[in-house]
Amino acid sequence: MADNDDGMMLNFTMPAQGASANVDSKKGKKPAPKVKGGRWADRRKAQLASMGRTDKKKNKSKGISGANDTPVGERKKRTADTADDDESNKKLKALNREQGLIVSSLFTANPEIQKRDYKIEIDEDNLKPSNAPVMDENADFKALGLHDNLIKCLTDSKYLKPTKIQRMAIPKLISLGHQRTRTNPFPPQPRDMFMQAQTGSGKTMAFTLPILNMLLSSKGKINRQSGIYALILTPTRELAQQIYSFIEDSLCKKACNWIVPGIVIGGEKKKAEKARLRKGINILVATPGRLVDHIENTQSLDLSKIRYLILDEGDRLMELGFEESISTIIARLQKDYRDNDQVLGPLADVLPFKRVSVLCSATLKGNVKKLGEITLNNPEIISASNTYTGNEELDHHMKAPDQLVQEIVVVPPKLRYTTLSGVLMNMTQREDSESPYSKTVVFLSCSHSVDFHFIALTKDGKRLKVQKDKKEKKDAKEKGKGEEEEDSTGSITAMTSPNISPNTIVYKLHGSLSQQTRTATLNHFANDNTHNTILLCTDVASRGLDLPEIDNVIEYDPPFCIADHLHRVGRTARLGKKGVSVLFLMPGNEEKYIEKITPMHDENTIKFLKYEDILAKAFGKDSNEDESEDKKKGNKFNREGSWDMHATTYQLNLEKWLLEDQRALEIATDGFISHVRAYATHLSTERDCFNVKQIHLGHLAKAFGLRETPKKLATKSTTAGDESNNNKKESAKNKMFRLARLAVKSQNDEFNFA
Repeated sequence: MADNDDGMMLNFTMPAQGASANVDSKKGKKPAPKVKGGRWADRRKAQLASMGRTDKKKNKSKGISGANDTPVGERKKRTADTADDDESNKKLKALNREQGLIVSSLFTANPEIQKRDYKIEIDEDNLKPSNAPVMDENADFKALGLHDNLIKCLTDSKYLKPTKIQRMAIPKLISLGHQRTRTNPFPPQPRDMFMQAQTGSGKTMAFTLPILNMLLSSKGKINRQSGIYALILTPTRELAQQIYSFIEDSLCKKACNWIVPGIVIGGEKKKAEKARLRKGINILVATPGRLVDHIENTQSLDLSKIRYLILDEGDRLMELGFEESISTIIARLQKDYRDNDQVLGPLADVLPFKRVSVLCSATLKGNVKKLGEITLNNPEIISASNTYTGNEELDHHMKAPDQLVQEIVVVPPKLRYTTLSGVLMNMTQREDSESPYSKTVVFLSCSHSVDFHFIALTKDGKRLKVQKDKKEKKDAKEKGKGEEEEDSTGSITAMTSPNISPNTIVYKLHGSLSQQTRTATLNHFANDNTHNTILLCTDVASRGLDLPEIDNVIEYDPPFCIADHLHRVGRTARLGKKGVSVLFLMPGNEEKYIEKITPMHDENTIKFLKYEDILAKAFGKDSNEDESEDKKKGNKFNREGSWDMHATTYQLNLEKWLLEDQRALEIATDGFISHVRAYATHLSTERDCFNVKQIHLGHLAKAFGLRETPKKLATKSTTAGDESNNNKKESAKNKMFRLARLAVKSQNDEFNFA
């Protein structure tokens, strides 16, 4: 119709009723009715009305789309920034489609979680500690028969009361030194000992104090040239270093500076260790692999005077395959043994006339029986709960400290990383706590996973220099290792974490780092009391380490055997202090693991958390701010909106960063592949809980910030395994065994001390 029409409406010519019912035989659709005359918009409305087509979303009754309901003046203007964002998002989606990347939502297609009571609250003030020092008025170290020098040293170090295991074990070990005389014709016969107590109950002091007490009781003066009287074997370098430092710094330097301890561990210079052995030491702390090396190659090593053999964390010694090394050490001790009168001199009437072996651990599992057959003879079993004689099974005595609060959170695979970040954010907010800073240890399954989570949590952070002691600096200088070379080897182990909180430092520790770096990192983490500190580590830090003031332990990856759960959570709640442990599990079979660990905890100390509550607290608005402030500042991240939106943004930022940084993407890929391999090495007795075939690998890959399918990731991993077998088709059984062997080898490498 012409533009200058007079506005007169013409009659519409509607098709006959039969015509509208005709169906196109080819397409199977009703043909659109023809409308003649009038404006195009009016003709179109009449045509749609006759076909019965209306906008269901906006208004079914009116039959209009509603696209133009909002006045033009009130519509949100499309800025250049939003246009650029939309354009970049379109390009990113197109790039993802080209590369076969998958961008999935965090909160959709997640498996169902069993319903539990999340309203249970635990009154921590009413929890009575089970590993605290004995508060009996008559219980003190003097009553145990210790030397005055040791008592003064312990008092200065604020060790005023012994724990239960110390009260039971110290008098027994001291009494073994008396020889048969006219006044004492029937002294107690030396007898080997099993020592079992909860983590954090002071087992190290229970066997070190009697040894020093016997040496202090000598009538004649001894010096470093007198010989080695005690040998202490540990499974890890960190535990050996800790025991050595305790004996040297806390006891010998203060109570008996003429008694010299020594240490031989893997990762150190053998030349320097040989020099120390030649100069002479009285108490030797060692790891089995390095000690066997010295037995075979160091002529100045004399083991003929050893009267105390301590095997700390005996079950771990067996798990790590040290059985052959220990057998070699025992054979050498028996070969070099000499009677007291021949070699001990002034200590002949003080030390036992035969070697006493002590095996101690928080857990005494079945494999320790084999170790006991190699090292012990008619042992006496000492437990913090009861005293036993014989070889009874002690598995039912494996319990965590009563004051430890065990929290369990079941998280879908896709949300694992975001929920871990949320837990760490919440732990660094200590408004109601006496101490403004927290110390947290996070356990992961493998070193590659530690490396990935370290770079992810410290993204946009600053590197911190971990100071080494003078000896380590001197050794590094002699080796010609400058700072630039250290950086190239990936030895950065401490960085700030602005995404967690402004005053937080994250450390990493695993067996692939050099021994000097591991020692320096552990010392720096333990002594940092001016920041929120987080240590990402493997099980290399789960045994025996007495890290001070650990508030929280997070088991991000469940342990490979149930006994390791006790050792991990035992890094906190030590010597009667409070502690919290958080266990991450995935929905499905892993939830059965709760039944396995429940007997290890008091039923009143287990608490279940909802991952939604963790994310809402970490990423949601701060409820303490008033409404006016909330409108200005948003939440504590200075953002507006719901917590699930910010949690999704947090995850997407990680994924986009990995797409932009090729090296970070390689680390994430290696972390994912190594994690899956490690998952396949869970014990067969726990396969009902941890079955690698039941995992949704695509969802788990998202927890590592990866968008590619697991099949493509496996081909890109730098730890993909033997390239010679890549062209051959491998059976599912052989593939499972190969992955298990690789994971076991990776774990053993962390404890390789030779």
